[in-house]
Amino acid sequence: MSFCAREADRLIAEEPEKYSELIAKVTGIEAEVAYLFHGPLGLQTRDVTWKPEYRQAVATSIRTLKLLKRADTDLDINQFVTDKHIRAALSQAGRDYDAELKNYGHLPLRANDAVTGAPISDFGRVAQIWMKDEPKVHHYGSPENALSALAALEKEGKAVRVVYAQDRESSIKLFANQACFVRSPKGQFSAFLLKEGAERWSKAHGGAVVDYAGARDSLVASR
Repeated sequence: MSFCAREADRLIAEEPEKYSELIAKVTGIEAEVAYLFHGPLGLQTRDVTWKPEYRQAVATSIRTLKLLKRADTDLDINQFVTDKHIRAALSQAGRDYDAELKNYGHLPLRANDAVTGAPISDFGRVAQIWMKDEPKVHHYGSPENALSALAALEKEGKAVRVVYAQDRESSIKLFANQACFVRSPKGQFSAFLLKEGAERWSKAHGGAVVDYAGARDSLVASR
């Protein structure tokens, strides 16, 4: 198990787009969603430990099934779920389970901004574009760089597949077209999962709250 997990991590880290497509082919889950979870800075951690949040999620599912009358027996979560086999596998591989249990790190992003060519080192405002019929995702150090590039790509007749952004406060990876944005007085954009977060940031730092379409339109208007 440990070897397989490490090999899967290596493959996804090296070619996240390719394996997002494979996940889509095998499971029916869209490649864009797979990349959202398993690509660089994605939602899913890449370690194999059984997090407390997973245990809580299973317990909540059991209670929900009982509430919906889809189950009529009580299950002891501590007997139903055990991580002893994962612990044993990691121990055999010389790895510290308890240390890895505390790891919530994302798959790291090691890329240059597709507009400026500069290495991306600040991940708070990272944005990414996956164009249709292209095998690789374009990476950008900011939403404004990404949206400006997107306008240019579309002007060339290319179609967008998906645009990603990172929540400025939580670093959660988002579908940009579902996010809220704050446009600073200097024209910099920050993405947020919730409008409340965008409004809170706007009050603290200044700037206008806009949706995805508004962010795109304001960039065009500022040219």
